[in-house]
Amino acid sequence: MRFINRALSGLALTFSTLALLAAAGWHFYSTMSAAEQRRSPSARERSFAVDAATLKETRISPVVTAYGQVLAWNSLEIRAPAGGPVTEISTNFRDGMAVTAGELLFRIDPELAERRVVDSKAALAQAETELSEATQNRRHIESEIAAAKSEADVRQADLVRKTRLFDKQLTTSTIRDDSVLAVSAARQNVIAKEREFLALQGRIDKAEAGVARARLTLSDAERALHDTSYRAPFAGRLSEVALTLGRRVSQNEKLGLLIDPTALEVSFPVRNSDFGNLLDPNDKQNLAPLKAVVTLDLSGKSVTAAAVLDRPAAIASTQAGRTVYARLTGGEINALRPGDFVKIDVAEPELDRVAVIPADAATLDGRILLIDESSRLKEHQARIIRRQAETLIVADVPFGATYVERRLPFLSRGIKVDARNVKQRPTSEAPVASADPLEPTPAAFDENRRQALIAFVRNRPDMTADRRDRILRELEKPSPESRIIDRIERKMANPESRS
Repeated sequence: MRFINRALSGLALTFSTLALLAAAGWHFYSTMSAAEQRRSPSARERSFAVDAATLKETRISPVVTAYGQVLAWNSLEIRAPAGGPVTEISTNFRDGMAVTAGELLFRIDPELAERRVVDSKAALAQAETELSEATQNRRHIESEIAAAKSEADVRQADLVRKTRLFDKQLTTSTIRDDSVLAVSAARQNVIAKEREFLALQGRIDKAEAGVARARLTLSDAERALHDTSYRAPFAGRLSEVALTLGRRVSQNEKLGLLIDPTALEVSFPVRNSDFGNLLDPNDKQNLAPLKAVVTLDLSGKSVTAAAVLDRPAAIASTQAGRTVYARLTGGEINALRPGDFVKIDVAEPELDRVAVIPADAATLDGRILLIDESSRLKEHQARIIRRQAETLIVADVPFGATYVERRLPFLSRGIKVDARNVKQRPTSEAPVASADPLEPTPAAFDENRRQALIAFVRNRPDMTADRRDRILRELEKPSPESRIIDRIERKMANPESRS
């Protein structure tokens, strides 16, 4: 019995050993087979899915977008023309109020100025009376001089007659001497009258100067009286008003600021590269009269106004750019105020035989990836003309060819790709100025489409809160930007692609 138990135990050990050897052999075989399969080449070449579009030839007006501040080039500091207490203030003389040309803004106590006017008028009347008296006396003196000369002539004729009689010894020397003395006295009388006339002429000149001085004093007094009432020299809006009824002001004291709302301009910086595109081709010292659109964002409501480039700043503001001024010409210009921070889009002249591609489609030097007939990539050198936001305007490209919209790091020449979403690149994706800058180009947008896009953005878990809020604010506008709508709809069609 003991022998049988030992035989069975040995048989069990033998079968166990054989089973272990068989398992080890099968594991070794499986490992070698897997390694062989890994060393063998793949039966099918891998292709990468890429977003592609077609290069379309177009004509486009590049737009230089900048941000600047509204300034008023016609403003006037309101200063007190005279000193004294304020006796009257217009109800419109407050910050932000609009006034018309010639409207009375305030009045300073005119009592002292009125007294000066009365005194000046009395002084003028007195001077004119003195001048009138002197003029009348001159006429009398002129008559007396004429009579004295006539008497002297008669005395002279009598002297000649008596001298002739004395020569004939028909009269005595005493009579002749009396006639000589009479002639001398008549001549002295003429000289005295002429001397009196000269003195009277000086008096007249002095009276005329007194009249002129009195008139000038009266004019100054009337002007001082007029200055007690300040009227708006032109229509505008008031700012920095600091005046109350009864306050005593001093002459030339600043009381407010009057701004002409129709004389506004925008000051904004541009890069040196963009500044070169804004110069007049015929006169490099001046800017070309290019049209522009000024936009003020008021929490969802946009205020737009037309503008035209006016002049560059006399001094470069930064080392990398220049400051440019654009004059506002129309649109909702009355809604803008000096100090508003606005966006300005300047439309350049049209470019011909160009294409618009996304900024991610090219390298910094302009190399893009094209897809040939065999679905493989090839590289092409394009010439970048303008960089605008998230798009590029390029030239020297094969129009009609298919290109990769986003050049990823693992894409290079010779790689096989699977092109998806192949479409004609619409020119509206670039910020192109319309024929009339005041007419916006709204996207085709209805309420159902808006709600679908808003719901998709709200349900995106991989989007930050700031970015979600910014996109939702844009979608709530009456005319959202077409590039944002296009990107969201592409993401809706391909959820796995990166937005």
